[in-house]
Amino acid sequence: MKINYYGYFTPFGGYGIANINWVTYLSRLGVEVYPHAKFISQPGTPEYNVLTNEQKEILATPFEKQKIGIIETTPFDFDIIDTEIKIANTMCESSEIGEDWVNPCNAMTAVCVPNEFQKEVFIRSGVRVPVHVIRHGTWTEMFPYYERPKRDVFTFGIVGYLNERKGIFDLIRAFVSEFDMDEPVRLYLKSSNKDFGFYSNFTDPRITTDIRHLKPEELRDLYYSFDCFVFPSRAEGVGQPPREAMSTGLPTIVTNYSGLEEIADPQWCYPLQPASFSRGVNPVREQTGDWANIDIQELMYWMRYVYEHQEEAKEIGRIGSQEINLHHSWPACAQEMVELLKEFI
Repeated sequence: MKINYYGYFTPFGGYGIANINWVTYLSRLGVEVYPHAKFISQPGTPEYNVLTNEQKEILATPFEKQKIGIIETTPFDFDIIDTEIKIANTMCESSEIGEDWVNPCNAMTAVCVPNEFQKEVFIRSGVRVPVHVIRHGTWTEMFPYYERPKRDVFTFGIVGYLNERKGIFDLIRAFVSEFDMDEPVRLYLKSSNKDFGFYSNFTDPRITTDIRHLKPEELRDLYYSFDCFVFPSRAEGVGQPPREAMSTGLPTIVTNYSGLEEIADPQWCYPLQPASFSRGVNPVREQTGDWANIDIQELMYWMRYVYEHQEEAKEIGRIGSQEINLHHSWPACAQEMVELLKEFI
């Protein structure tokens, strides 16, 4: 099986991380992958330095055009795919997409989305070509289960491209409202959005902001240093950080909406139920649907609950790790993609 894979290949954005993992794990399953990069990490840059040798080798493969191509970006870049069979692997961060999304999707042979929520959004919005659910994986090899010790200071943490959509300001408000200054807790904010560095000088000494580029091993160790992961995102295509956190056994509080619905199960995490919805303010045009609004009081409750029930939370985290490793690993998701590709050979 030979395919082209089109898109971004940089490890500091959702699509780029996904593309790098797709080509890596499809290659491991014996698929000959010839990447075509709209953007790619260049030698000597921080983005390039965090790649593994395996990833660097795959991304350096000379391009040869094949019959089947997969493109994973937003539809505004679908014009770069140039194969007979065109498969779009995409997602949105809202409950509705407009014509600027729908029309490029309908020019594809098929569309893949990462969960049932997305499938309903694309079909309801007018996508007429076949829409398949092919889940995005989690790098479980890099983020294995870790038994956290009892620590003197309890750390709540979040990782991601922190902005309004991620619910970061709700998290900050919940933390400072719920916990008194003399309680042994802290909040650690790891952002790949450099603009978030503006908030590095919080007057609350318990809040730490980190905008460094981290190697995968450093990110794993950061997850290990947390005692609870909090991700009150208002909408997600997939939501990779809480899956990575859960893979390590980290008790996780997460919004039960959009791409997070498939992991927001009280058996293995602490779901936040949307209190209301409002139109998203999305920089990617033509995502005109709803974002969830959470109840700050509910978030405060669950943060307090995890802090006061640490042994129970660790057991929830252990079960969450099993769920991610069994059903959301990259090998499992890449195999789903291989089965779909077989239909086009």
